[in-house]
Amino acid sequence: MKESMLCSLIVLGFVGFVTMKNTIPLKSLICYQAQDLLSPCQPFLLGCRENITAECCQGSQTLASLVKNSTIDDTRDLCKCLQKTGNSSAIDVKKGRKLFKVCKIKRVPIGPQVDCDSI
Repeated sequence: MKESMLCSLIVLGFVGFVTMKNTIPLKSLICYQAQDLLSPCQPFLLGCRENITAECCQGSQTLASLVKNSTIDDTRDLCKCLQKTGNSSAIDVKKGRKLFKVCKIKRVPIGPQVDCDSI
C-alpha cells in the first residue's frame, strides 16, 4: 500500500512538473499533446507498473503518427520537450525502449542522445 501511494505521488509530481514548469518556448501545442498522450505510460516509465497498458500503447502510437505528420519545427519542439521531461524525471530508458517494442512503434528520432536542432 505504501509503495503504491509513493508511485502515485511520483506520477502526480511528474505530471505537475511537466505541465507547470515546462520552460521550453513552443511554437505549437505538440508538447502538451505529447504529454497528454503519454500520460498513461508514466507509471510504467517511472517503474511503478510492470506492464504497459493498452492506453499507453494507443497514446504512443498516436504520438508517433503526429511526429510522422508534423513539420520539422514541431518535431524539434517535441524532441526538446521530451528530452526536458525525461531529464527532469526518473524515466527508465530501458523501459522506454521496451515501450517501442511492445507497442510496435517505429523508432522516431527523439531521445536523450539526439541533437534536436539537427532534426
